[in-house]
Amino acid sequence: MSDPLTNPPTGPVAAYVGARAVTVAEVEARLAAMRAGPYAARLPHPATAEGRNLRRWLVQVLATEAVLDHEAGRRGLTGAGRPARPVHPTLAEALRLGGVAATVLALHPHAEALRAAVTADVTVGEAETRDYYERNRDRHPGPFDAARDEIAQILVEAARERAFGRWLDERCAALVRLSPGFEHPGDPAQPDYAHHH
Repeated sequence: MSDPLTNPPTGPVAAYVGARAVTVAEVEARLAAMRAGPYAARLPHPATAEGRNLRRWLVQVLATEAVLDHEAGRRGLTGAGRPARPVHPTLAEALRLGGVAATVLALHPHAEALRAAVTADVTVGEAETRDYYERNRDRHPGPFDAARDEIAQILVEAARERAFGRWLDERCAALVRLSPGFEHPGDPAQPDYAHHH
């Protein structure tokens, strides 16, 4: 991605993230890598509505990655300490966070450091922990004191995941400007929108 203030983009721009441009060439390069990868046969043909929406989805991924780069740079965070192999999100994680957010969180080198920084103050109280215990006695048949720490950890992780998802949505809304033709795949105004009633 390029910074148009110091290095104007060459060629068409799919999106701006703050002052940075996500070029159509970057989108095409990522799409070409996917089409050359092990799941190429599962991808829709580029001339179909699904193929055009795949391209739009890639713009969302690249823009979200740029948002994380922007925010990490602003906070002085690095991807140090990330696992050498990326962890792919489970279906449950993708459904909870949304496909783009789950993918970027799992694969982007700055995501975990940002998640930790953004959600450091997220906690759950004793009352919430006890309420969960009372509602889930089938999962925690023993005494509350024996289950407290495990339940609190489950609840804190879920609360942090929701907080990070909200934060990421807010930062994307504030920083991302999509070019015409690169609207979100779920935008009903774009011509390939597929969810009709």
